[in-house]
Amino acid sequence: MPLSINVGLSRKASKDYQSIGYSINVSAELDQALLARPDDLQAQVANLYLQAQVALDRQAAGSPGQDHPASQTSRQESPPRANGNGNGAARGNGRVVGATESQKRAIQAICRRLGTDAEYEAQQLIGLPFLSLSIKQASELIDSLKSVEPPEAASAGRNGGGR
Repeated sequence: MPLSINVGLSRKASKDYQSIGYSINVSAELDQALLARPDDLQAQVANLYLQAQVALDRQAAGSPGQDHPASQTSRQESPPRANGNGNGAARGNGRVVGATESQKRAIQAICRRLGTDAEYEAQQLIGLPFLSLSIKQASELIDSLKSVEPPEAASAGRNGGGR
């Protein structure tokens, strides 16, 4: 009896408050003997994911308003993890997503409270210009900045004051 394998990928692309979704499922019947050779089985499954990714990229590239694959960064060669990347840092097309406006405002507000500059902190803590941070990098910067005690709170704590 053959071994049936089904892999699926999906992508949602948004532009100007409108989105379009793409999905693909690829099924294959493989030799059941692969169960005794897990590395070979994983290689076959990885190939199915790769084929599905190529097909999904082609479909998305053919849609109006979507980026052409030639302008995209290189793809990962291994199959996607079952749980996804979990951080929202990369789109399904492999491109890094920039920090959200809410993240930028939060970073600027925290920096004002700390008496520092968002550009300076981004360069010092992340090593990149403030406006080029990804969602993940902005999140890391926010976490780092939140762990810093504001100057007035630090001096109040030393002087026995505080709230």
